Amino acid sequence: MKLTILGNNGPYPVPGGACSGYLLESDSGDTTILIDCGTGVLANLMNADALDRLDAVVLTHLHYDHMSDLLPMQYAIQFHPRKHPLPVYAPMSPEPVRALLDAPCYDLWPAKDVTVGEMRVSFNPARHPVETNAVAVQCDGARFVFTGDSNTDALLELFCEGANLLLADAGLSEADWKPTAPHFSAALCGKLAHDAHCQRLLLTHFNPKYDPADLLDEARRHFPAAELARIGDAHYI
Repeated sequence: MKLTILGNNGPYPVPGGACSGYLLESDSGDTTILIDCGTGVLANLMNADALDRLDAVVLTHLHYDHMSDLLPMQYAIQFHPRKHPLPVYAPMSPEPVRALLDAPCYDLWPAKDVTVGEMRVSFNPARHPVETNAVAVQCDGARFVFTGDSNTDALLELFCEGANLLLADAGLSEADWKPTAPHFSAALCGKLAHDAHCQRLLLTHFNPKYDPADLLDEARRHFPAAELARIGDAHYI
């Protein structure tokens, strides 16, 4: 699989940046899904010439920094018509936000395990103030896991076990983290990757208040091979 980073900030983007958005393609190129579609992601999706190739969108949760660009995407689809509505797999709540996606161009589904083309997509509940899931995708003999927005959880660690690539929510610094926080710290992302025996770790969901290089240093204390998810970068899994 190929993972292209379309957005890596949260809860708002840096100037010229974009919030959560990750394009995942099978080796054959026959299956393409978008995981999250936050502020600024649609422009980067268009730049990647990928709108017409999408087979599905998977939303980890319905906070705006993870789904807001699905609203203007409706207009983009009007100018790039599809034979069938675009499947969107999303949590059922908060209901007022989900209702914003009730549009003719989208085929809304609950966030339940599903096969999309060559990809097997599975979900695991995550710790966050709204209904949220971590997402795993199996394809081409590899397993990709994205924590979504979350904090420490034994079941999540099991869900991440042995991932070829773990994309993790480094939303907080170690100094700002606490057990009730809605996000991991970068250090805990490194610990998760180590404890779950992941092959690779990418940090994402950077709050603009932090220097990503400092977060990377924190993660590397536990997982020396940790990397930053940078917009436009492609990673082969």
